[in-house]
Amino acid sequence: MIIVIVTFKISLDITETKLKEKFMESSELYKNTQGLTRKNYLSDIKNNIAGGVYHFDTLENAQKWFDDERIDWLTQRYSKPEINFYNNPIVIDNISKEIIS
Repeated sequence: MIIVIVTFKISLDITETKLKEKFMESSELYKNTQGLTRKNYLSDIKNNIAGGVYHFDTLENAQKWFDDERIDWLTQRYSKPEINFYNNPIVIDNISKEIIS
């Protein structure tokens, strides 16, 4: 399993409400993303940072998603993103009461 953390600067004048609207506009894109099991949107209006935490099944699927076209799209929509990939060897899911490895 792979976690991808994406952050980018957002406009100084954007509100939490407007940012949430922008997130909702793009949310349908992720419903059929190959290998994506979960995505969480992030916002820190006070520090003008937003982004997402993505949970993928494999590094290959994560890297395919974050190709040059996706990075260009994020850059045009918000700003140039910082993207970091991490191995996720264990997940504790308190909703399903599972430990997944």
